[in-house]
Amino acid sequence: MTKAAADDVRSTPTVEQAGEVRSAQVESLRALAALGVLVGHVYGWSHLYGPEVFQSYVGRALLGGGFGVSLFFTLSGYLLFLPFARATWGTAPPVALGRYALNRALRVLPLYYVVIAFFLVVQGEELRPAWWRFALLLESFWSDSVAQVDGPVWSLLLEVQFYALLPLLALGLARGSGGSLGRAAVLLLALGSIGLVVRVATVNVGHPSEVWRYSLPAWAVFFVPGLLLALVRVRWDQQRPSWADRGPRSSPLPWILISMALLLVVFHDYRLDALLLPAWFVLVGACVLPLRSDRGLRWLGWRPLSLLGVASYSLYLWHEPLVRSLRLASWMPDGLLPLGVTAGVLSIAVAFLSYHLVEAPFLRLRRQWHGRGPAA
Repeated sequence: MTKAAADDVRSTPTVEQAGEVRSAQVESLRALAALGVLVGHVYGWSHLYGPEVFQSYVGRALLGGGFGVSLFFTLSGYLLFLPFARATWGTAPPVALGRYALNRALRVLPLYYVVIAFFLVVQGEELRPAWWRFALLLESFWSDSVAQVDGPVWSLLLEVQFYALLPLLALGLARGSGGSLGRAAVLLLALGSIGLVVRVATVNVGHPSEVWRYSLPAWAVFFVPGLLLALVRVRWDQQRPSWADRGPRSSPLPWILISMALLLVVFHDYRLDALLLPAWFVLVGACVLPLRSDRGLRWLGWRPLSLLGVASYSLYLWHEPLVRSLRLASWMPDGLLPLGVTAGVLSIAVAFLSYHLVEAPFLRLRRQWHGRGPAA
């Protein structure tokens, strides 16, 4: 781990994930993203996704919790690209691609296979003959299996595709920028503009197939704010901007308020979801850039929330089939509140159990193979 990465860990509240030190604020963002998706599914299923779910602003706000998926993408863009950026434009050693690939595999695959196998057996009878699609992480390329069995898995598959492409993207940016951080940022902005045009034209305005709607080209733009933040952080490591120590911008609170204001506008009209790009940029930036003040961030250090963030991957993968099963159960009372309380408590309990039984052993194994130093 680089000195800059170690400084990150020491300068913010931390939480432990299977023996590895993590930023409590980043883990809390993960928890909020996962809870947002949970709330969106609870609200949608409580109305069986009828047209009335979009008729009120409150309803669109609750259903809009699903935009937490795009926050996950921005976080991945920042956290995974930062070591590549520091190696190219900073002083960190090159990223070991074998270790990178093994880390990603041990992080995502064990739980994915456990969850998919469980739900294929329990309630995926029609798709069992297509088990090989799920085994090879290819289910999103067929209309009859994309977002089926376990709906949220589609975004995990996009994450895996991003993991595979990131080293190539990092290499392309390194060569295309000629060692200039500014040129690298311009290249990323150009790529992001292309991604935004593709999304607006095919998703926000067009009528895409389910395969395209849940494809990487349709969502790739939401990784870009995190990629740009990684470049900002590298530049920050080299020369801290003077405004970071004085004035309103030195406090995370205005950054968070801007993010929330943009999110409220998106709830009014989902077609304006491009506003999530600056929203997530400033929200994640408030948490990962070492501003002078921590005003506005202390609540993200709340330990129960950050601990839920540690188990957020399990919460994300398990919750939707549980919500659906509860809603369709004959004994479940109608209404948002009964379903929300029951599904929320059950999903969080299952998430912590799953984390300790499935995720943590493989995370410890990863740590044993790569040494016992803390991870940023």
